[in-house]
Amino acid sequence: MQKYMYDAVIFDCDGVLVDTERLTNEVFMSLLAEQGLHLTHMEMHTHFTGQTTEVNLVTAATLLGRALPEDTHHRLRAGFWEAMHTGLTTVPFVEETLQAIRLPKAMATNALREDMDFKLSQTGLHAYFDHCFCVEDVENPKPAPDIYLRAASALGAAPERCVVVEDSTAGITAAVAAGMTVYAYSADMDAEKQKAAGAALCFHDMRELVHLLSRRP
Repeated sequence: MQKYMYDAVIFDCDGVLVDTERLTNEVFMSLLAEQGLHLTHMEMHTHFTGQTTEVNLVTAATLLGRALPEDTHHRLRAGFWEAMHTGLTTVPFVEETLQAIRLPKAMATNALREDMDFKLSQTGLHAYFDHCFCVEDVENPKPAPDIYLRAASALGAAPERCVVVEDSTAGITAAVAAGMTVYAYSADMDAEKQKAAGAALCFHDMRELVHLLSRRP
């Protein structure tokens, strides 16, 4: 039987369970290009991954040096929903990894409840979690620690006995502030930036996670 070094695992959603960050960034990248702001995929990750839509719109306006058109939020949401209905996929090997981990599991995301429920129901991943929390369940979104502390409490686990699987620097910052250990999924992210944010270790293949949970970083 697998021996674990932790009492519970808490997963982020976008970019860790489902490959939505790529979809979102492609839609947002296209809208920003229309306004004359041309960013690479890595720049999109650096500026926007892990943040709420509201924060990202403010960031984009700052980078652009002027206000975005009033319909940007609506167009972003509409483009995102269209992309999710046609191109939503899970992160490679995530389902078999969730099946193999015999620990209490929760999911904590900065997404809205409507988005969270759709992603989990479409992929069937909701069945693997004891609890799922979204940005609407807490007062402050990531990078504040609120949502991770809420998840740990629901699982009945002390924060220092929880490991968080994250990819964004905002999420890593939130989990570290909650007193938890962070294993950063780095398939599409900058591992050095993840470590600088406080990740204990970085990994690139979800299949590695089962073995990583049995040892301290």
